[in-house]
Amino acid sequence: MASRAEAKAKAKAERIELERKLAEEARRKQRLARLLGVVAVAAIAIVAAILISSGNKASAPLKATSQAAKVVDARVDSLLNGIPEPGNNTLGSPTAPIQVTEYGDLECSACDDFALATTVNTSAGIKGSGVEDDLINQYVRTGMASLVYRSLDSATSNGATPDEFAPQQAAALAAGLQGKAWYFIELFYNEQGAEGSDYVDQSYLDGLAKQVPGLNYSKWLSDLSDSSLTAQVESDSTSASNASLTYTPSILVKGPKGQAQAITGVPTWPQLQAALKSVS
Repeated sequence: MASRAEAKAKAKAERIELERKLAEEARRKQRLARLLGVVAVAAIAIVAAILISSGNKASAPLKATSQAAKVVDARVDSLLNGIPEPGNNTLGSPTAPIQVTEYGDLECSACDDFALATTVNTSAGIKGSGVEDDLINQYVRTGMASLVYRSLDSATSNGATPDEFAPQQAAALAAGLQGKAWYFIELFYNEQGAEGSDYVDQSYLDGLAKQVPGLNYSKWLSDLSDSSLTAQVESDSTSASNASLTYTPSILVKGPKGQAQAITGVPTWPQLQAALKSVS
């Protein structure tokens, strides 16, 4: 028959074993929770990758409250948040020594490639950020350059809705009247549909506007009827023609040492960086 001391020792051992099992169960649940968190993050990353780089582009605007829209919103906000937008088409300080002008068509797939190429922005941990992201992060955000967007029809007029070019470009400028042009532009590129399809209509533009953080939608909608915005689109096209630019994106880089040769098409980051250094 076990002594009282032996019984106490046995009970203590059983208690310790029970505590060990409970602790192990708690650790198992924590590991499971972390795993589920990783899976959730991976799922969001997959959604972002699909939105950014899939050849099967969306043909309808995302719902502003959808998870996919939230992924895009977070990416664009991470890129642009805190950078001033003076005027209605400029990103960055108006006194920056270098001015980069992008002539673009919001429906142009090459412009989309420029903004969302397959390089990696390691500082933000985002795959799918492109050459334009590098420009914004390394030069515009630091005050070394400003980025100006101008309109040049290269793709829209060849698609199913050629008359949509002026309204869609003016929609970005209308957002610019509230200091949000580049949010609209980047959201458009992130959610760009297949070139040549008829996805761009007022509903699509409305959806983008509603995703822009801090944008007064009613004012934006009213500003769409401002004829000076479509006149600005036409003026941009005239300027492009005078500079013999016919393709988008076309990129002009101007600085203290003059203007670099125009870059036509999607440059690599070293190519664009060489142009930036040549004028600084």
